[in-house]
Amino acid sequence: MEEKADGLGHYNRVALVLASVFLLVTSFFLKESNFMDMGNTGFLSLAAGLAMDILLLVSVYITSEPLVPHHQDRLVAVTLSAAVLFACPGAVVASVIHPASIALLWSQFCLLKEEYFIAFFLMGISAMFFPPVLWIAALVVILMLAAGLSDPLRNLLKFLGGLLVPYMLTLGAAYVAGFDVTGWISEFWSKMTTISTGFLSLEIPILFLVVCITFMCIHASVLFLGRMSECGIAESYALKVQIINVVVSAAVFFLFASSSGAPVALLACCPVAVLLARYFAVYGRSSFLRIEIVILLCALVISRLGNFIV
Repeated sequence: MEEKADGLGHYNRVALVLASVFLLVTSFFLKESNFMDMGNTGFLSLAAGLAMDILLLVSVYITSEPLVPHHQDRLVAVTLSAAVLFACPGAVVASVIHPASIALLWSQFCLLKEEYFIAFFLMGISAMFFPPVLWIAALVVILMLAAGLSDPLRNLLKFLGGLLVPYMLTLGAAYVAGFDVTGWISEFWSKMTTISTGFLSLEIPILFLVVCITFMCIHASVLFLGRMSECGIAESYALKVQIINVVVSAAVFFLFASSSGAPVALLACCPVAVLLARYFAVYGRSSFLRIEIVILLCALVISRLGNFIV
């Protein structure tokens, strides 16, 4: 599938950058991250959150290379990741979702490189910070096997081995140190199975943004899958893996949106942004896509204004 250079267009790039800056600046005045109401601990949490946000965005630039190899399009992926990231209230404050998102992003990159053991090892680490990530790992296994993964038995052993190693090491160390292993397992299971439907109670501006992004991801996935025969083997595999990543990350967001006080949407922000960056690169000159981009930019701004108005 031929990728068009500078598919998004100069003015849309500038608008996306401005939207990202607007969302970042206004994030500091939300009740979830208002630095004026924070003490020393709160300030350290804010600094740590911003540092992890930067690390996450740098990771997006590096790991998006298989899908968007051109430098300009990777910058779009980073900018769009920043916009969607900072649209999440509380994204600038450190939370367990930040390290979980970073580990999950790199695990997805390892999947694209077919480093399955390392990929699932990183998923296991991600799940230690946010247990529902294990459902992502399970869904990825099922979908990859259903997609016709070569040598399924051998790769399945790599999946399970990589996923279990972090827990074997952690539980072994905890047992030797005399910690309550049973209590840890019980708490982990409780967090993993506490399903919520918090996204149904989202305020209208945020819900509008979620609907816009969901529609664009579905539209992009349908177009990519319809032209999969035009792609090379490596490109086709990368697209399938990225679509799977978006689907399972979004599923966790919808099911666990309010299961904790952390911004769960961060898990899906970067995979979604990378998929849409590829969409912009390939179909950026489409008049319909340009309309979608304008609506998306409006939805990003409205979602933040809604935090101050509603």
